[in-house]
Amino acid sequence: MNLAVLAEQSAERLGEHLALEIDGHRFTNWQILDRGKRLHAAFSELGMKRGSRAVVLMMNHPLQYPIMQGIFRTGGTAVPVMPQAAAAELRYILADTEAAFVIADLDRVPTVREAAAGLTHVRGILAPGAEDDPQAAPAEMRLESLLDYAPRTELPAIGEEDVAVMLYSSGTTGRPKGVLLTHGNLLAGAEAVSEASMLDSWQGPRVTLSAMPIAHIFGVAIMNDLLMTPKHLADKTHLVQMKWFEPERFMALVQEHRCSTTAAVPTILAVLLHHPKAATFDLTSLSEIICGGAPLPVELAQAFMRRYPARIREVYGLTECTGMGSANRRTDPFRPGSAGRAYCNTELAIFDEHDAPLGPHQRGEICLRGRTVMKGYHNRPDETAQTIRDGWLHTGDVGYLDEDGYLYVVDRMKDMIIRGGENIYPAELEAVLHEHPAVAEAAVVGVPDEVYGENVVAFVVAKPGAQVAEAEIIEHVCTLVARFKAPSRVHFVQAIPKSNIGKILRRVLREKAAPPA
Repeated sequence: MNLAVLAEQSAERLGEHLALEIDGHRFTNWQILDRGKRLHAAFSELGMKRGSRAVVLMMNHPLQYPIMQGIFRTGGTAVPVMPQAAAAELRYILADTEAAFVIADLDRVPTVREAAAGLTHVRGILAPGAEDDPQAAPAEMRLESLLDYAPRTELPAIGEEDVAVMLYSSGTTGRPKGVLLTHGNLLAGAEAVSEASMLDSWQGPRVTLSAMPIAHIFGVAIMNDLLMTPKHLADKTHLVQMKWFEPERFMALVQEHRCSTTAAVPTILAVLLHHPKAATFDLTSLSEIICGGAPLPVELAQAFMRRYPARIREVYGLTECTGMGSANRRTDPFRPGSAGRAYCNTELAIFDEHDAPLGPHQRGEICLRGRTVMKGYHNRPDETAQTIRDGWLHTGDVGYLDEDGYLYVVDRMKDMIIRGGENIYPAELEAVLHEHPAVAEAAVVGVPDEVYGENVVAFVVAKPGAQVAEAEIIEHVCTLVARFKAPSRVHFVQAIPKSNIGKILRRVLREKAAPPA
Protein backbone atom coordinates (compact mmCIF):
# COMPACT_ATOMS: atom_id res chain seq x y z
CA MET A 1 0.00 0.00 0.00
CA ASN A 2 1.12 3.56 -0.72
CA LEU A 3 -0.49 7.01 -0.79
CA ALA A 4 -1.21 6.87 -4.52
CA VAL A 5 -3.10 3.58 -4.15
CA LEU A 6 -4.90 4.94 -1.07
CA ALA A 7 -6.17 7.91 -3.11
CA GLU A 8 -7.43 5.64 -5.89
CA GLN A 9 -9.09 3.23 -3.48
CA SER A 10 -10.70 6.13 -1.60
CA ALA A 11 -12.15 7.58 -4.84
CA GLU A 12 -13.55 4.18 -5.84
CA ARG A 13 -14.96 3.48 -2.37
CA LEU A 14 -16.63 6.86 -1.85
CA GLY A 15 -17.74 7.74 -5.37
CA GLU A 16 -17.51 11.34 -6.53
CA HIS A 17 -18.24 13.94 -3.86
CA LEU A 18 -17.26 17.49 -2.94
CA ALA A 19 -13.90 17.21 -1.16
CA LEU A 20 -12.20 20.60 -1.15
CA GLU A 21 -13.05 24.28 -1.31
CA ILE A 22 -10.26 26.83 -1.43
CA ASP A 23 -10.25 30.48 -2.46
CA GLY A 24 -13.80 30.14 -3.80
CA HIS A 25 -12.98 27.12 -5.99
CA ARG A 26 -14.71 23.78 -5.35
CA PHE A 27 -13.23 20.39 -6.26
CA THR A 28 -14.51 16.84 -6.01
CA ASN A 29 -12.28 13.97 -4.98
CA TRP A 30 -12.37 12.68 -8.57
CA GLN A 31 -11.23 16.04 -9.95
CA ILE A 32 -8.30 16.14 -7.52
CA LEU A 33 -7.32 12.59 -8.47
CA ASP A 34 -7.66 13.31 -12.20
CA ARG A 35 -5.37 16.34 -11.87
CA GLY A 36 -2.94 14.23 -9.86
CA LYS A 37 -2.84 11.66 -12.68
CA ARG A 38 -2.22 14.39 -15.27
CA LEU A 39 0.61 15.86 -13.22
CA HIS A 40 1.97 12.34 -12.76
CA ALA A 41 2.21 12.06 -16.56
CA ALA A 42 3.78 15.51 -16.89
CA PHE A 43 6.26 15.04 -14.05
CA SER A 44 7.30 11.68 -15.48
CA GLU A 45 7.86 13.27 -18.89
CA LEU A 46 10.10 15.86 -17.21
CA GLY A 47 12.18 13.11 -15.62
CA MET A 48 10.68 12.80 -12.13
CA LYS A 49 10.84 9.19 -10.98
CA ARG A 50 11.15 6.99 -7.94
CA GLY A 51 13.63 8.64 -5.59
CA SER A 52 13.44 12.10 -7.22
CA ARG A 53 12.83 15.06 -4.94
CA ALA A 54 10.69 18.09 -5.63
CA VAL A 55 10.54 21.15 -3.38
CA VAL A 56 7.05 22.69 -3.05
CA LEU A 57 7.21 26.38 -2.11
CA MET A 58 3.58 27.54 -2.16
CA MET A 59 0.89 29.14 -0.11
CA ASN A 60 -2.07 26.78 0.23
CA HIS A 61 -3.25 26.58 -3.38
CA PRO A 62 -5.99 24.76 -5.35
CA LEU A 63 -3.32 22.75 -7.17
CA GLN A 64 -1.39 21.71 -4.08
CA TYR A 65 -3.24 18.46 -3.41
CA PRO A 66 -2.91 17.32 -7.06
CA ILE A 67 0.76 18.35 -6.98
CA MET A 68 1.40 16.16 -3.95
CA GLN A 69 -0.52 13.28 -5.54
CA GLY A 70 1.42 13.72 -8.79
CA ILE A 71 4.74 13.52 -6.93
CA PHE A 72 3.62 10.49 -4.90
CA ARG A 73 2.48 8.70 -8.05
CA THR A 74 5.93 9.00 -9.65
CA GLY A 75 7.52 7.46 -6.55
CA GLY A 76 9.20 10.79 -5.86
CA THR A 77 9.54 12.67 -2.59
CA ALA A 78 7.72 15.95 -1.91
CA VAL A 79 9.69 18.50 0.11
CA PRO A 80 7.17 21.12 1.29
CA VAL A 81 8.81 24.36 2.44
CA MET A 82 7.18 27.35 4.11
CA PRO A 83 6.56 29.83 1.29
CA GLN A 84 8.11 32.72 3.20
CA ALA A 85 11.54 31.06 3.14
CA ALA A 86 14.42 33.38 2.29
CA ALA A 87 16.78 32.58 -0.58
CA ALA A 88 19.56 31.42 1.78
CA GLU A 89 17.20 29.06 3.62
CA LEU A 90 15.86 27.67 0.37
CA ARG A 91 19.35 27.23 -1.08
CA TYR A 92 20.36 25.15 1.94
CA ILE A 93 17.36 22.84 1.43
CA LEU A 94 17.90 22.58 -2.33
CA ALA A 95 21.54 21.64 -1.80
CA ASP A 96 20.78 19.24 1.05
CA THR A 97 18.05 17.38 -0.87
CA GLU A 98 19.64 17.65 -4.32
CA ALA A 99 16.10 18.40 -5.53
CA ALA A 100 15.55 18.27 -9.28
CA PHE A 101 12.44 20.47 -9.35
CA VAL A 102 10.93 23.41 -7.49
CA ILE A 103 7.18 24.04 -7.64
CA ALA A 104 6.56 27.58 -6.44
CA ASP A 105 4.13 30.48 -6.38
CA LEU A 106 4.80 32.94 -9.18
CA ASP A 107 5.90 35.71 -6.83
CA ARG A 108 8.53 33.39 -5.32
CA VAL A 109 10.20 32.55 -8.64
CA PRO A 110 12.84 35.31 -8.26
CA THR A 111 13.75 33.86 -4.85
CA VAL A 112 13.98 30.37 -6.35
CA ARG A 113 16.24 31.64 -9.13
CA GLU A 114 18.56 33.21 -6.57
CA ALA A 115 18.55 30.09 -4.39
CA ALA A 116 19.14 27.70 -7.29
CA ALA A 117 21.92 29.67 -8.96
CA GLY A 118 24.82 27.33 -9.72
CA LEU A 119 23.02 24.21 -8.42
CA THR A 120 23.09 22.08 -11.55
CA HIS A 121 20.86 19.36 -10.09
CA VAL A 122 17.88 21.79 -10.09
CA ARG A 123 16.42 21.16 -13.55
CA GLY A 124 13.11 22.99 -13.50
CA ILE A 125 11.00 25.67 -11.82
CA LEU A 126 7.23 25.16 -12.19
CA ALA A 127 4.90 28.00 -11.23
CA PRO A 128 1.24 28.95 -11.82
CA GLY A 129 1.09 31.76 -14.39
CA ALA A 130 4.77 31.53 -15.31
CA GLU A 131 6.06 32.13 -18.82
CA ASP A 132 7.65 29.06 -20.40
CA ASP A 133 11.40 29.58 -20.72
CA PRO A 134 13.11 26.31 -21.64
CA GLN A 135 16.43 28.12 -22.19
CA ALA A 136 16.65 29.36 -18.62
CA ALA A 137 18.86 27.52 -16.15
CA PRO A 138 16.96 25.95 -14.51
CA ALA A 139 14.16 25.84 -17.09
CA GLU A 140 10.91 27.60 -16.18
CA MET A 141 7.46 26.23 -16.98
CA ARG A 142 3.85 27.26 -16.58
CA LEU A 143 2.35 24.79 -14.10
CA GLU A 144 -1.18 24.89 -15.53
CA SER A 145 0.03 23.69 -18.94
CA LEU A 146 0.99 20.38 -17.36
CA LEU A 147 -2.70 19.68 -16.73
CA ASP A 148 -3.12 19.19 -20.49
CA TYR A 149 -1.32 15.85 -20.31
CA ALA A 150 -3.45 12.72 -20.62
CA PRO A 151 -3.97 11.08 -17.19
CA ARG A 152 -1.41 8.42 -16.39
CA THR A 153 -2.89 5.38 -14.70
CA GLU A 154 0.04 2.98 -14.27
CA LEU A 155 2.08 3.28 -11.09
CA PRO A 156 5.69 2.33 -10.38
CA ALA A 157 6.50 -0.14 -7.63
CA ILE A 158 6.25 2.06 -4.52
CA GLY A 159 6.77 0.41 -1.14
CA GLU A 160 5.76 1.54 2.32
CA GLU A 161 9.44 2.19 3.11
CA ASP A 162 9.80 4.62 0.21
CA VAL A 163 10.08 8.24 1.40
CA ALA A 164 6.97 10.23 0.45
CA VAL A 165 7.61 13.53 2.25
CA MET A 166 10.66 15.27 3.64
CA LEU A 167 9.90 18.08 6.08
CA TYR A 168 12.56 20.31 7.57
CA SER A 169 12.36 20.74 11.33
CA SER A 170 13.16 24.23 12.55
CA GLY A 171 15.06 23.08 15.63
CA THR A 172 16.38 25.41 18.32
CA THR A 173 20.03 25.32 17.29
CA GLY A 174 21.98 24.57 14.14
CA ARG A 175 20.76 23.89 10.63
CA PRO A 176 17.26 22.46 10.04
CA LYS A 177 17.11 18.69 9.64
CA GLY A 178 15.22 16.90 6.89
CA VAL A 179 12.71 14.49 8.48
CA LEU A 180 12.14 11.45 6.25
CA LEU A 181 8.51 10.28 6.34
CA THR A 182 7.64 7.17 4.37
CA HIS A 183 4.42 6.11 2.69
CA GLY A 184 4.00 3.69 5.58
CA ASN A 185 4.44 6.50 8.13
CA LEU A 186 1.80 8.67 6.48
CA LEU A 187 -0.63 5.76 6.04
CA ALA A 188 -0.26 4.93 9.73
CA GLY A 189 -0.81 8.59 10.59
CA ALA A 190 -4.03 8.69 8.58
CA GLU A 191 -5.26 5.55 10.32
CA ALA A 192 -4.42 7.02 13.73
CA VAL A 193 -6.30 10.25 13.05
CA SER A 194 -9.34 8.37 11.74
CA GLU A 195 -9.49 6.19 14.86
CA ALA A 196 -9.00 9.08 17.27
CA SER A 197 -11.69 11.14 15.50
CA MET A 198 -14.08 8.18 15.72
CA LEU A 199 -15.41 8.98 12.25
CA ASP A 200 -17.31 5.71 11.96
CA SER A 201 -19.73 6.98 14.63
CA TRP A 202 -19.91 10.59 13.39
CA GLN A 203 -23.40 11.71 12.45
CA GLY A 204 -24.45 14.80 10.52
CA PRO A 205 -22.30 17.12 8.39
CA ARG A 206 -18.56 17.27 8.96
CA VAL A 207 -17.24 20.41 7.32
CA THR A 208 -13.66 21.08 8.38
CA LEU A 209 -12.01 24.49 8.19
CA SER A 210 -8.21 24.54 8.05
CA ALA A 211 -5.73 27.38 7.96
CA MET A 212 -2.80 25.01 8.50
CA PRO A 213 -0.10 25.28 5.80
CA ILE A 214 0.43 22.12 3.77
CA ALA A 215 4.13 22.80 4.30
CA HIS A 216 3.64 21.66 7.91
CA ILE A 217 2.96 18.13 9.19
CA PHE A 218 -0.41 19.33 10.54
CA GLY A 219 -1.42 20.30 6.99
CA VAL A 220 -0.10 17.06 5.48
CA ALA A 221 -2.12 15.06 8.02
CA ILE A 222 -5.31 16.95 7.13
CA MET A 223 -4.70 16.26 3.43
CA ASN A 224 -4.45 12.51 4.06
CA ASP A 225 -7.37 12.58 6.50
CA LEU A 226 -9.67 13.36 3.55
CA LEU A 227 -8.84 9.98 2.04
CA MET A 228 -10.04 8.15 5.17
CA THR A 229 -13.59 9.56 5.05
CA PRO A 230 -16.12 6.80 5.91
CA LYS A 231 -18.64 5.88 3.22
CA HIS A 232 -21.63 7.18 5.20
CA LEU A 233 -20.03 10.65 5.42
CA ALA A 234 -18.98 10.97 1.77
CA ASP A 235 -21.75 13.40 0.86
CA LYS A 236 -21.53 15.23 4.20
CA THR A 237 -17.80 15.83 4.48
CA HIS A 238 -15.48 18.30 2.84
CA LEU A 239 -12.57 20.58 3.67
CA VAL A 240 -12.60 24.36 3.48
CA GLN A 241 -8.94 25.32 3.12
CA MET A 242 -7.65 28.84 3.77
CA LYS A 243 -4.53 30.15 2.07
CA TRP A 244 -3.36 31.42 5.44
CA PHE A 245 -4.87 32.31 8.80
CA GLU A 246 -6.63 35.66 8.94
CA PRO A 247 -8.98 35.90 11.94
CA GLU A 248 -11.93 37.77 10.41
CA ARG A 249 -11.83 35.64 7.26
CA PHE A 250 -11.61 32.52 9.44
CA MET A 251 -14.72 33.49 11.41
CA ALA A 252 -16.57 34.47 8.24
CA LEU A 253 -15.87 31.06 6.70
CA VAL A 254 -17.10 29.23 9.82
CA GLN A 255 -20.33 31.23 9.60
CA GLU A 256 -20.74 30.87 5.83
CA HIS A 257 -20.10 27.12 5.60
CA ARG A 258 -21.40 26.14 9.05
CA CYS A 259 -18.06 24.47 9.74
CA SER A 260 -18.24 21.83 12.43
CA THR A 261 -14.53 21.14 12.99
CA THR A 262 -11.24 22.91 12.69
CA ALA A 263 -7.57 22.33 13.43
CA ALA A 264 -5.78 25.03 15.38
CA VAL A 265 -2.74 25.88 17.43
CA PRO A 266 -3.29 27.60 20.81
CA THR A 267 -2.45 31.00 19.34
CA ILE A 268 -5.45 30.80 16.99
CA LEU A 269 -7.76 30.16 19.94
CA ALA A 270 -6.31 33.15 21.81
CA VAL A 271 -6.74 35.41 18.77
CA LEU A 272 -10.37 34.32 18.25
CA LEU A 273 -11.21 34.64 21.92
CA HIS A 274 -9.96 38.22 22.20
CA HIS A 275 -10.74 39.51 18.71
CA PRO A 276 -12.76 42.76 18.93
CA LYS A 277 -15.17 41.61 16.19
CA ALA A 278 -15.68 38.04 17.43
CA ALA A 279 -19.20 38.76 18.68
CA THR A 280 -20.35 39.79 15.19
CA PHE A 281 -19.83 36.26 13.79
CA ASP A 282 -21.88 33.14 14.40
CA LEU A 283 -19.47 30.36 15.38
CA THR A 284 -22.07 28.10 17.00
CA SER A 285 -21.67 25.43 14.30
CA LEU A 286 -18.19 24.58 15.63
CA SER A 287 -18.52 21.41 17.68
CA GLU A 288 -14.93 20.20 17.75
CA ILE A 289 -11.51 21.85 17.65
CA ILE A 290 -8.36 19.77 17.29
CA CYS A 291 -5.64 21.74 19.05
CA GLY A 292 -1.94 20.93 18.96
CA GLY A 293 1.46 22.30 18.02
CA ALA A 294 2.18 23.69 21.50
CA PRO A 295 0.94 23.19 25.07
CA LEU A 296 -2.57 24.61 25.49
CA PRO A 297 -2.96 26.70 28.68
CA VAL A 298 -5.88 25.35 30.72
CA GLU A 299 -7.33 28.80 31.35
CA LEU A 300 -7.31 29.57 27.61
CA ALA A 301 -9.11 26.29 26.83
CA GLN A 302 -11.73 26.83 29.52
CA ALA A 303 -12.31 30.48 28.57
CA PHE A 304 -12.77 29.49 24.93
CA MET A 305 -15.26 26.74 25.77
CA ARG A 306 -17.19 29.08 28.05
CA ARG A 307 -17.75 31.42 25.12
CA TYR A 308 -18.21 28.87 22.33
CA PRO A 309 -19.98 25.48 22.29
CA ALA A 310 -17.02 23.67 20.73
CA ARG A 311 -15.26 20.81 22.49
CA ILE A 312 -11.47 21.20 22.34
CA ARG A 313 -9.64 17.94 21.68
CA GLU A 314 -6.01 18.55 22.55
CA VAL A 315 -3.47 16.39 20.72
CA TYR A 316 0.28 15.93 20.91
CA GLY A 317 2.72 15.08 18.16
CA LEU A 318 5.82 16.12 16.28
CA THR A 319 7.12 15.94 12.74
CA GLU A 320 9.47 13.07 13.57
CA CYS A 321 6.44 10.96 14.48
CA THR A 322 4.29 12.02 11.49
CA GLY A 323 2.56 14.54 13.75
CA MET A 324 1.21 11.72 15.90
CA GLY A 325 1.71 10.94 19.57
CA SER A 326 -1.46 11.17 21.62
CA ALA A 327 -5.01 12.47 21.31
CA ASN A 328 -8.20 12.93 23.24
CA ARG A 329 -11.04 10.93 21.66
CA ARG A 330 -14.48 12.45 21.19
CA THR A 331 -15.93 10.23 23.94
CA ASP A 332 -13.10 10.87 26.42
CA PRO A 333 -14.01 12.99 29.44
CA PHE A 334 -12.43 16.43 29.31
CA ARG A 335 -9.23 16.43 31.34
CA PRO A 336 -7.84 19.97 31.58
CA GLY A 337 -4.25 20.11 30.44
CA SER A 338 -4.12 16.58 29.04
CA ALA A 339 -3.13 15.75 25.46
CA GLY A 340 -5.00 12.45 25.72
CA ARG A 341 -3.90 8.84 25.28
CA ALA A 342 -1.52 7.29 22.77
CA TYR A 343 -2.83 6.83 19.23
CA CYS A 344 -4.01 3.34 18.32
CA ASN A 345 -0.78 2.38 16.53
CA THR A 346 1.67 4.20 18.82
CA GLU A 347 3.30 3.31 22.14
CA LEU A 348 4.01 6.13 24.57
CA ALA A 349 6.30 6.07 27.60
CA ILE A 350 8.10 8.48 29.91
CA PHE A 351 11.83 7.79 30.33
CA ASP A 352 14.42 9.17 32.72
CA GLU A 353 17.90 10.32 31.67
CA HIS A 354 19.05 6.67 31.64
CA ASP A 355 16.23 5.58 29.29
CA ALA A 356 14.47 3.78 32.14
CA PRO A 357 10.65 4.00 32.22
CA LEU A 358 9.04 6.18 34.88
CA GLY A 359 5.77 5.66 36.74
CA PRO A 360 2.59 7.77 36.86
CA HIS A 361 3.08 11.48 37.61
CA GLN A 362 6.87 11.21 37.29
CA ARG A 363 8.25 13.80 34.91
CA GLY A 364 10.66 12.74 32.21
CA GLU A 365 11.21 12.67 28.46
CA ILE A 366 8.24 11.73 26.28
CA CYS A 367 9.20 8.79 24.03
CA LEU A 368 7.20 7.21 21.21
CA ARG A 369 7.38 3.95 19.29
CA GLY A 370 5.37 2.60 16.37
CA ARG A 371 4.65 2.78 12.66
CA THR A 372 4.48 6.58 12.64
CA VAL A 373 8.11 7.05 13.74
CA MET A 374 10.20 8.61 10.96
CA LYS A 375 12.70 6.68 8.87
CA GLY A 376 15.36 9.09 10.11
CA TYR A 377 17.01 12.44 9.40
CA HIS A 378 18.27 12.98 5.85
CA ASN A 379 22.07 12.58 5.71
CA ARG A 380 22.25 12.69 9.54
CA PRO A 381 22.98 9.09 10.68
CA ASP A 382 24.51 10.10 14.01
CA GLU A 383 21.60 12.38 14.94
CA THR A 384 19.14 9.70 13.81
CA ALA A 385 20.84 7.16 16.07
CA GLN A 386 20.77 9.60 18.97
CA THR A 387 17.08 10.38 18.49
CA ILE A 388 15.81 6.83 17.82
CA ARG A 389 17.21 4.37 20.37
CA ASP A 390 15.96 0.79 20.66
CA GLY A 391 13.07 1.76 18.43
CA TRP A 392 11.97 4.59 20.72
CA LEU A 393 11.79 8.15 19.37
CA HIS A 394 13.16 10.53 22.00
CA THR A 395 11.12 13.68 21.52
CA GLY A 396 13.01 16.18 23.66
CA ASP A 397 9.71 17.06 25.34
CA VAL A 398 9.06 16.78 29.07
CA GLY A 399 5.82 15.29 30.33
CA TYR A 400 4.14 12.71 32.54
CA LEU A 401 1.36 10.14 32.40
CA ASP A 402 -1.45 9.78 34.92
CA GLU A 403 -2.78 6.45 36.21
CA ASP A 404 -5.07 6.09 33.17
CA GLY A 405 -2.36 6.68 30.58
CA TYR A 406 -3.31 10.29 29.77
CA LEU A 407 -0.38 12.45 28.76
CA TYR A 408 0.42 15.86 30.23
CA VAL A 409 3.04 17.82 28.28
CA VAL A 410 5.14 20.07 30.50
CA ASP A 411 7.52 21.74 28.04
CA ARG A 412 10.41 21.37 25.63
CA MET A 413 13.58 20.19 27.36
CA LYS A 414 15.56 22.79 25.41
CA ASP A 415 13.20 25.58 26.54
CA MET A 416 13.56 24.66 30.21
CA ILE A 417 15.08 27.44 32.35
CA ILE A 418 17.55 26.49 35.09
CA ARG A 419 17.63 29.25 37.70
CA GLY A 420 19.96 28.66 40.61
CA GLY A 421 19.83 24.91 39.95
CA GLU A 422 16.02 24.77 39.90
CA ASN A 423 14.13 23.68 36.78
CA ILE A 424 11.50 26.12 35.54
CA TYR A 425 9.19 25.28 32.64
CA PRO A 426 7.98 28.22 30.50
CA ALA A 427 4.66 26.51 29.68
CA GLU A 428 3.81 26.31 33.39
CA LEU A 429 4.38 30.02 33.89
CA GLU A 430 2.55 30.90 30.66
CA ALA A 431 -0.49 29.01 31.95
CA VAL A 432 -0.31 30.98 35.20
CA LEU A 433 -0.01 34.28 33.33
CA HIS A 434 -3.09 33.41 31.25
CA GLU A 435 -5.09 33.23 34.48
CA HIS A 436 -4.64 36.98 35.06
CA PRO A 437 -7.81 38.75 33.84
CA ALA A 438 -5.82 41.41 31.94
CA VAL A 439 -3.60 38.98 29.98
CA ALA A 440 -4.49 38.01 26.42
CA GLU A 441 -1.24 36.25 25.53
CA ALA A 442 2.01 35.46 27.30
CA ALA A 443 5.41 33.94 26.62
CA VAL A 444 8.31 33.18 28.95
CA VAL A 445 12.01 32.72 28.18
CA GLY A 446 15.25 32.37 30.09
CA VAL A 447 18.14 34.82 29.76
CA PRO A 448 21.72 34.56 31.05
CA ASP A 449 22.33 35.80 34.59
CA GLU A 450 25.71 36.11 36.34
CA VAL A 451 24.32 35.08 39.74
CA TYR A 452 21.62 32.51 39.00
CA GLY A 453 22.83 31.16 35.65
CA GLU A 454 19.50 32.04 34.06
CA ASN A 455 16.68 34.37 34.93
CA VAL A 456 13.04 34.44 33.90
CA VAL A 457 11.63 37.11 31.58
CA ALA A 458 7.96 37.32 30.57
CA PHE A 459 6.37 38.96 27.55
CA VAL A 460 2.70 39.90 27.90
CA VAL A 461 0.03 41.11 25.50
CA ALA A 462 -2.70 42.86 27.47
CA LYS A 463 -6.37 42.50 26.59
CA PRO A 464 -7.88 45.48 24.73
CA GLY A 465 -8.50 48.34 27.16
CA ALA A 466 -6.86 46.56 30.10
CA GLN A 467 -4.43 48.45 32.36
CA VAL A 468 -1.88 46.37 34.25
CA ALA A 469 1.58 47.02 35.69
CA GLU A 470 4.69 44.86 35.80
CA ALA A 471 4.57 44.55 39.60
CA GLU A 472 0.99 43.31 39.48
CA ILE A 473 1.88 40.58 36.99
CA ILE A 474 4.86 39.42 39.05
CA GLU A 475 2.82 39.35 42.24
CA HIS A 476 0.07 37.38 40.47
CA VAL A 477 2.62 34.71 39.50
CA CYS A 478 3.99 34.60 43.05
CA THR A 479 0.55 33.83 44.46
CA LEU A 480 0.25 30.71 42.29
CA VAL A 481 3.77 29.26 42.06
CA ALA A 482 6.97 29.35 44.09
CA ARG A 483 8.50 32.81 44.15
CA PHE A 484 11.80 31.65 42.61
CA LYS A 485 9.87 30.86 39.40
CA ALA A 486 8.46 34.37 39.03
CA PRO A 487 9.76 36.56 36.20
CA SER A 488 12.35 39.14 37.09
CA ARG A 489 11.06 41.37 34.28
CA VAL A 490 7.84 41.71 32.32
CA HIS A 491 7.77 43.28 28.87
CA PHE A 492 4.41 44.50 27.61
CA VAL A 493 4.22 44.07 23.82
CA GLN A 494 1.64 44.51 21.06
CA ALA A 495 2.21 41.00 19.75
CA ILE A 496 4.33 37.95 20.49
CA PRO A 497 6.50 36.84 17.54
CA LYS A 498 5.34 33.53 16.10
CA SER A 499 6.13 31.15 13.30
CA ASN A 500 3.87 30.61 10.30
CA ILE A 501 1.76 28.12 12.23
CA GLY A 502 1.58 30.17 15.43
CA LYS A 503 4.41 28.71 17.51
CA ILE A 504 6.16 31.18 19.81
CA LEU A 505 9.56 32.21 18.42
CA ARG A 506 11.49 31.95 21.65
CA ARG A 507 14.81 32.64 19.96
CA VAL A 508 13.53 36.08 18.94
CA LEU A 509 12.27 36.75 22.46
CA ARG A 510 15.57 35.68 24.01
CA GLU A 511 17.37 38.18 21.79
CA LYS A 512 14.98 40.94 22.86
CA ALA A 513 15.24 40.01 26.53
CA ALA A 514 19.00 39.46 26.71
CA PRO A 515 20.81 41.94 28.95
CA PRO A 516 23.21 44.31 27.15
CA ALA A 517 26.73 42.93 26.67
